Amino acid sequence: MKKIIFTALIISVLISNAMAEKIDCTQFDKVSAKYIECSAKNLKEKSSELKLKATVGAEEFKEKITTNAKSGKKKFDKLNLKEKLVKFKNSKSLTEFMEK
Repeated sequence: MKKIIFTALIISVLISNAMAEKIDCTQFDKVSAKYIECSAKNLKEKSSELKLKATVGAEEFKEKITTNAKSGKKKFDKLNLKEKLVKFKNSKSLTEFMEK
């Protein structure tokens, strides 16, 4: 379900990049207020696109980390190392650890 949502977001970002046209600010004088307003709109659109890309990337990265952590926990549980660590922690000396 999450993968479907992420792919839909990525596709929508790609489509919006293709559809979003950059406003041509060269028709205004660089000193005029209209030029500043035009460049501000362009920057606002670009920053919102970058923010969306960053959030999608962060979500994907977070999902990868959680899946890796879960698989690592499963491997750790299979090794019986957990029991040995508990046994070592509960022993007061090395000889007591070796006897148990």
